[in-house]
Amino acid sequence: VSTQSTGDYEDLVKGMELCARSRDLLLRNKLEEAKEVVSEIWKSDMYGAMAYCNIGFIQSIMTFDRKNINQTITDLDTSLQFIQGLRHKDGMISYLLSYVKNRDFSTFTEVEKHAELMYAELLLVRAVLTFAEDADNLVSFVKGALKIKTCHSLYKEMFSVLDLDETQRASDTVDRAGKDGIFDQELSGGIKMGWGAFSLGLSLLPPKILGLLEFVGLRGEKELGLRLIKEAEAMDVLRSFVCANGLLNYNTVLLQYTKSGSYDAELVDGLLTKWSTRYPDSMMFDFFSGRRAIISGEVEEALHMFDKCENSGIDWAQFYHLCYWEKMWCHAILLNWSEASSFAKRLYTESRWSRTLFSYLHLAFQYAADPQSEGLDKVAEDVPRHQLKIGGKHLHIEKFAIRRARSFLRNDKFLCLPAVELLYVWRFLPLMSRDALNSVVPLIEEALEECANVQPYHTDYPTDDWFLCHLLLAVISIELGDTTHALSLLRTALQSEDQIGLDHFYIPYAHYELGCLYTKLSDFSQARAHLNYARDFSNKVKSYSLENRLLFRIHSALSELPSREAQ
Repeated sequence: VSTQSTGDYEDLVKGMELCARSRDLLLRNKLEEAKEVVSEIWKSDMYGAMAYCNIGFIQSIMTFDRKNINQTITDLDTSLQFIQGLRHKDGMISYLLSYVKNRDFSTFTEVEKHAELMYAELLLVRAVLTFAEDADNLVSFVKGALKIKTCHSLYKEMFSVLDLDETQRASDTVDRAGKDGIFDQELSGGIKMGWGAFSLGLSLLPPKILGLLEFVGLRGEKELGLRLIKEAEAMDVLRSFVCANGLLNYNTVLLQYTKSGSYDAELVDGLLTKWSTRYPDSMMFDFFSGRRAIISGEVEEALHMFDKCENSGIDWAQFYHLCYWEKMWCHAILLNWSEASSFAKRLYTESRWSRTLFSYLHLAFQYAADPQSEGLDKVAEDVPRHQLKIGGKHLHIEKFAIRRARSFLRNDKFLCLPAVELLYVWRFLPLMSRDALNSVVPLIEEALEECANVQPYHTDYPTDDWFLCHLLLAVISIELGDTTHALSLLRTALQSEDQIGLDHFYIPYAHYELGCLYTKLSDFSQARAHLNYARDFSNKVKSYSLENRLLFRIHSALSELPSREAQ
């Protein structure tokens, strides 16, 4: 057992070696074995603690089981207490000076430097779990926020020192040639990963949230964040696979939902080639290969990759739920509504993530397959029974699902194009083939005709459904290249925005789509006007469905517009 409390650097290296073994097992789908490798040392070795607690964190997030969450929090507290004992002890003068300038890391031992980084990393993991520890408790939320602020300060200080050291070493080739930097390769990679993740993550937040964070000194910079994570990944250190995972997640998953940047196909292909060669049967990289296939329009290939993931032999069943989720959407993209409904039902039965959402997805896709299906009313009644809270807040998507389920029951088991609406909300329409999109158009046109001709209409708010049909047709027209028709549809819809009865969120979404369309047409003043209208819509309607995901997209769209001076 390592006795790192003695400050022995050799013990630190041994811990890194065991951590590398644990990583290799993790990427070969042997999660329990990966945890077992470091189970003997995690209480007395910081890198063992990192591996052990991160695997526990993955298990907690995947299962969302209260017992797992509480146990991982206990393990993190034990690890943080141990690592705190290894951190550099500042004297009173140094402590006071740290408020006005960075500490002198050249006076730290190697163990103390690693302890500083490890403390920041595990404190960040602890902060995330704090939000889930007691979701109804405001104290938990405040504690989590304070931990994140502490992590940010530690990473910021370490990166400032690293950046200055690298700059000086690059410019002072005579005096410093051949000399080691302040931080070794592992530390440099960890610092770049941490500060890069903070910079990227904060940059994606909409101004409404970011303004509050900037008030306490938290700022983001997307390009810096991406550059640092790429550099850390290329250094081939212990954390490189985490960086690869983050970059793949950002490009193949996050960008689709937030539209917060451009998909980097070259980077994704390079990372998958590199890491799939090293770990040819890794479910992690097979999963991202499936996501890449979806984005490339190769849906059948994506289904093949997710089937491969299911046959990987991984020893945590919860990872299969990720595959069910993706296969559900693959079948929805192909308009195989019954298959999509089947996977949604399977998720509802087996997963604890969001049974409210899964039950509504099952309802929506089965309704699309056959509106007269037996038992849909029972499914709708079940939707509100499993609502979650995270950070003291109900999930927006779950509130949306509950409203739709109640509407279904209230309006004699009727919904207007629920499956197509979900494809729009989750931004899968742009990933569909032209044939599939052309097959959807008649469905929308039929619903639009019902809005005009069915008397009495199915609901008390026919204008809401009429507006939705115009919005969906406009988005599909954009994807099919008919921008003129899309422009006409959105303008027509927005002429009736004051007549919307319940689904007010259609209005800012339509203004957002119109703003993006004007951007594509290089009419930047109109684009800015509509995007700003969508952004500020909450001033008109205090709270509307799916607001947060739209604010992310608006933030990205506005950031891509040229400055007023350049127009």
